[in-house]
Amino acid sequence: MLQVVSFNIGGARGMRPGPHDHEKLAVDTYSTLRQVITPSQPTLIALQESGLAMLNGSSRSVGRTMARLLGFAYQDAFAPEVSMCDHPHPNLWDRPAYRAMTGAAEGNAIVTNLPREDWAWGSYPASDDCYNPGAWARHTTISRATLYSSGNRDTQPRNLMVASLNYRGIPFYFLNTHLGLLIGEDRRDASYERSRAASQIRQAQVSEILYVIDELKRADRHNEMPERPIVLTGDFNAQPESPEMEMLQRHFRLLRPENKASELWTHNSHRILIDHILFHDPAEQFEVISCHIQSKIPFDDLTDHRPAVGIFALA
Repeated sequence: MLQVVSFNIGGARGMRPGPHDHEKLAVDTYSTLRQVITPSQPTLIALQESGLAMLNGSSRSVGRTMARLLGFAYQDAFAPEVSMCDHPHPNLWDRPAYRAMTGAAEGNAIVTNLPREDWAWGSYPASDDCYNPGAWARHTTISRATLYSSGNRDTQPRNLMVASLNYRGIPFYFLNTHLGLLIGEDRRDASYERSRAASQIRQAQVSEILYVIDELKRADRHNEMPERPIVLTGDFNAQPESPEMEMLQRHFRLLRPENKASELWTHNSHRILIDHILFHDPAEQFEVISCHIQSKIPFDDLTDHRPAVGIFALA
């Protein structure tokens, strides 16, 4: 069985307003996921609001620490959405959370024990991704924001992570993202003006995701390779019936959690379902066994989200 988890870990919510402790965040996330997965089994973990930092001359990485704790040949990849270097707005970095840090970044991460698969156009050198030794997943921008001009979520850049992996002889793509959100949008009233504006932004980001997916498919066809299955996960900040999710569902199967109606949500505060796992498999090489939302987690102050879990097997 292949275990797939999407989990927004909340950017160390439980540590605010004190300094981020990336090691503790990783340990708490690991302890939570131990309630969800069996680490010795094939596993894919997509994290949103993950991070890394430089403190006292040493690097602290949530994903790297989690990979070490999970063991069983786990590896991690990180895709920064904002960093001290590239997005220097003081609204984000001049806060107690980053006190004494000489460098920091927030973004998405993938942690997995699956073997890597060459891309359709060939493999990469080990250190080609921003000179990060051992990097193996790629990421690309899906939003127009570049300088984080307001220093808040309204102009936060967004990205899409893409990993080329192999599960028991089947090459496939694993994607992780975190779509945008606007301050003041009504999470339940889609007709509210601010909500409509946020949805339009997310629809534009979905269009970018679909363009990247089309590029992957064209690369496979150009190199006379079979079309690969695609697993797309993330915090989409959108409910299943929203226009942005309907755009994706024209190309993907949305896994519907099997929880009872009273538990059918992933965002604790708003009680809405916005963290999703989607699946595209034209050759039907995989079978979806189940999907559920993990309703009980040991660290309630870790995040305001609950993990979405999908189980797959070879068809």
